[in-house]
Amino acid sequence: MPNIRVSADGATLTLNGRIIDDLVEGDSIEMAPANPNTAHVNGVRPNSVAITNRSDRNVHDLTVRVLKFSEDDTFLNSIRNQEFPEVIEGSLKESFVRDGADAEESWILEQGSITDQPTETKNTQDGNATMQYVIRFRNAVRGL
Repeated sequence: MPNIRVSADGATLTLNGRIIDDLVEGDSIEMAPANPNTAHVNGVRPNSVAITNRSDRNVHDLTVRVLKFSEDDTFLNSIRNQEFPEVIEGSLKESFVRDGADAEESWILEQGSITDQPTETKNTQDGNATMQYVIRFRNAVRGL
């Protein structure tokens, strides 16, 4: 069994050339597939099935929460408020150690846009109010 260690602050999100680093301490960035990977069509004969890759299998939703009023909130809000939707390109990279060797996971994020209106969270405990942005990418491919 491999020995894998992931650093708590090992992820780097870059959108349109800007590193997003006004993240909420202890929070996460989420990548969620929007569609299945394959399609199945069953035939009329027993054990007859056609399996194909879906053309939209690499569509992913990225959810990121940034500190409200931060520079990253201002950046993402300005993208959202464009007259015409702004296309977002980027990457999400995470460093890790596997069996004593440094390694990196890398998501290439292509042709994205902010799909949902941002969700606002007011925090009455520690002052870390957040803005949550959801960006849908037409193509998000993971490399190891």
